[in-house]
Formats: sequence, structure tokens, C-alpha cells
Amino acid sequence: MGGYLFFFVVLTLLLGTGRSGLGQGNGPADESAIRKADAQWSRAAETKDLEKTVSFYAEDGSVLPFGAPIANGKEQVRQVWSHLMSLPGYALTFAPTKVQIAKSGDMAYEVGTFALKLNDAQGNATTTPGKYVVVWKKQADRGWKAVADIFNTDK
Repeated sequence: MGGYLFFFVVLTLLLGTGRSGLGQGNGPADESAIRKADAQWSRAAETKDLEKTVSFYAEDGSVLPFGAPIANGKEQVRQVWSHLMSLPGYALTFAPTKVQIAKSGDMAYEVGTFALKLNDAQGNATTTPGKYVVVWKKQADRGWKAVADIFNTDK
């Protein structure tokens, strides 16, 4: 039930017609900026660059990982990523399949897929596919930061 409430709140924020103090956005340019940031974020995660990976989150950003509690704020987000990157055989790539910018231009969301590689208990490499949703918020400097990141595996 909580998941439905989260998505209802996100959709209400994204689909609302109110304007933020940041002003009207530029849909194509904003989408391009998010896709560019996402490519850099994926590369940072793939190369195990912990600080660069965490830099894509807002100070109050949250991660909702599979099989773990919600991580709130940069320090807890850093702990989630540090743990994930320390697992044997870790490799991760992800990419959006959809980016949607709110009419207000201050929020966006993306839906995408990922491939997580880890070693199993016998040390054999395995690849697990999954999907994710990231909610982005435009910052005072006009850049975009992730404020909510939820992901889970397909199997």
C-alpha cells in the first residue's frame, strides 16, 4: 500500500500545473540534461567511483534499495552504494527507457533498466536484470539531482 501512496504523490507532483519558484522548464533541454547526467552516473557506478556516484543525489535524496531499508540523506546513500560496490564481482550498468519532465519544469522522473553483475556463493559471475525509477528535482543552480531512487531485480 505504501508503494501506491509514494507513486500517487510523485505523479501528483509531476503532473501538477502549478509553477515553482524556479520557473517554467525547457522540456527537451531538461530531458537532455537528465539523460547526460544519467550516462555519467551510470559510468561512475560502473567504475566504482563512489563519490561521483553519490554526487548525483540531492543532499536530502533517498534510495529505496531491494531487500534493505530506505536510506535518507547523502551519508546513508553513500553507505548503500559503498556496500553494493564492495560485493564480490560487482559491476553495474543502467540506462533510462523514459524521461518525463513536469510541466512546471522543476521535477522529472525516469524509468529504466539495469544489469547488476555479482559473484554467486560459489564465486561464479551472475548477471541480474532489474528496473528502476528515479525522481529528479531541479536545484537552485538549475542543475538536476536525484531525490528518490528505487530499484529492484526482475528475478
